[in-house]
Amino acid sequence: MGRGAALLGLVLCALPVRADEVTFPLTIDYQILGRAVRDALEANREGEAVLWGTRGGCRSLVLRDMAIDPAEGRTRFVARGTGRLGFGFLGFCFAPLSWDGYVDSLATPEIGRDWQLRFRDLDSHLYDAERRPTVVASRLWELVKARIEDRLEAFHLDLAPPIDEAAALIRASTPPEHAEPVLAALRTFRPRGVTADADGVKVQVAVDLPPPAPVIPVPEAPLSPEELQRWQAAVESWDAFLVFVIKDLGLAGRDPAVRAELFDLLLTSRHEMLAALAREPRPGVDPVRQLFLQTWDRLHDVVRRAALRGGLQGRALRYATFLAAGDALAAVDAAGPSLGLEISADGLRRLARLLDPEYAGDPLGYSEEPDSALRELFDFHEPNASPAGEREPGAPPSAWWWPGPGAAHAAEPPPDATLATLVRRLDRWVPDDHELPSYRDAMNRLLDHVTAVAHDRNVLDARIADMFPHLVKAVAWQESCWRQFVRRNGKITYLVSSTGDIGLMQVNRRVWRGFFDLRKLQWDIAYNGGAGAEILAQLLMRYGLKEADAGPDNAARATYAAYNGGPSAYRRYRLAHVPRVQRAIDQAFWEKYRAVVAGQALDFVLCVERWGRPPTTQLSTAPPGSTPRCCISSRSCRATSAIPSPHFSIASRPRASFV
Repeated sequence: MGRGAALLGLVLCALPVRADEVTFPLTIDYQILGRAVRDALEANREGEAVLWGTRGGCRSLVLRDMAIDPAEGRTRFVARGTGRLGFGFLGFCFAPLSWDGYVDSLATPEIGRDWQLRFRDLDSHLYDAERRPTVVASRLWELVKARIEDRLEAFHLDLAPPIDEAAALIRASTPPEHAEPVLAALRTFRPRGVTADADGVKVQVAVDLPPPAPVIPVPEAPLSPEELQRWQAAVESWDAFLVFVIKDLGLAGRDPAVRAELFDLLLTSRHEMLAALAREPRPGVDPVRQLFLQTWDRLHDVVRRAALRGGLQGRALRYATFLAAGDALAAVDAAGPSLGLEISADGLRRLARLLDPEYAGDPLGYSEEPDSALRELFDFHEPNASPAGEREPGAPPSAWWWPGPGAAHAAEPPPDATLATLVRRLDRWVPDDHELPSYRDAMNRLLDHVTAVAHDRNVLDARIADMFPHLVKAVAWQESCWRQFVRRNGKITYLVSSTGDIGLMQVNRRVWRGFFDLRKLQWDIAYNGGAGAEILAQLLMRYGLKEADAGPDNAARATYAAYNGGPSAYRRYRLAHVPRVQRAIDQAFWEKYRAVVAGQALDFVLCVERWGRPPTTQLSTAPPGSTPRCCISSRSCRATSAIPSPHFSIASRPRASFV
């Protein structure tokens, strides 16, 4: 019986009752509880349950369309039913009493010390097919009433397994120095009653926590290099855990709404992870605990909605236990921070294995290799790598480029041989002053190519398809000044920021882990450009389209905000209260985008021309040594000290490092 299915609606929140007691409710959603009751009544695939006799027989009682609803502090079991009572002879049914209508049974939920949820004090009524009170023969009424109430009173839902797993997870998250008080608290888990309201059936669970011990602040030494490595490994274990859960849930069903929520959850969590990594690690502070608490409620809600849509395909008990364990950990941690719980790798591994106990690998395995399952889940396409070619690079068709506001669709991709020539020319090319016009034209052709490929692979809404080529070129300008490679200490390497943003499109290695090939992002300019165009196409359809009603320009601004700051940032370009740095970044992009659309980007895309200078017919020349040849990293670098405010994003980027 799928008795654990009802637990998918678990919601735990700490509520102090006495100084040493904390209670939290296990809320059982009515729709999921109804599924558990149908399983208990042994309903078939069509949802019909035979409570007596045989289906279609002379003596039978059959229920269908069963559901459970709230009813003024109690629960109401409602079902459509048919009943017959007669005598069979030679295949005929003589003098039958029959009923065809609805049954309505009120019940009071009850929880025992054994963690069994049951129904008591049933009160049943019959109605006809029009839901009106009906009078049936006493024998048939007694049969229907007794059969239904006996089966409902026999129903029980075992809440012990998820409670046991919750206790086990808390034990696994307890450091040895705090083990004794935590183990003592876990032994006090007990039910404290049950209520029914509009949200569901709520079982109150109580636990006694020890009073908080006085904390005397003690200065701690900075983390050692080994501790810093362990700190980063802990953050990576959290990301691996989240990916494991998201793939398990997303691949279990094909509901587009659930997958969209999971994509949003993954990217938001990874941007929060970047913020955690950017902060100075603090001794004694568990980074995974903070990420867990930031993400768990959202993950819980996605799982619950997936269950209500029927997307768990018979795995409800596993997800019920998973939610119960995670919710209990969050509640106890919030109510008793002095217990010193840590969200360790072992704890996350145990929590992940609740979903798939037979998984052969390590659910916390962290890899930067492409993940085909992740791509399939979110419909991401592998960018085209640089094609092989045999011809030597030829001269560019023109030393001048004017991105005018003519045909907005991306140009046709060049033939493979031509593309191979183009990419070989751009490979590890850090242009000198006299090469800038040729470099700019070659980069323009490459961006045309990757834009056309991404446009063809992704079904772009007609309202925003025309602005997509402008978006890609403006983002490449904003992120890297159209640079993939830079020169450092006399050697050419790829552009990378201190936060792991790589190459032409500054694709972050942590945010997009599993979606793309890391080495190709670093050393293959066509692949990097294709990855950025693919990301922009996806974000444009997922977030930019939400802003398209006000015009395609708003869609472009929303898409870049999400590209820069994650899904939660897609509206920040039009919000009143935004941090100054983020507002400056969005404004810088907006100016670049308008310049590209108007055909006035000119040689500004390489960030070597003064902003506001009248258009010229050739790339401006600068005094020897003034052209950026080192990393595009910060305003303290000679290469970026001359970059004016419209190039704010790249000029204010954290100092780049090189591999």
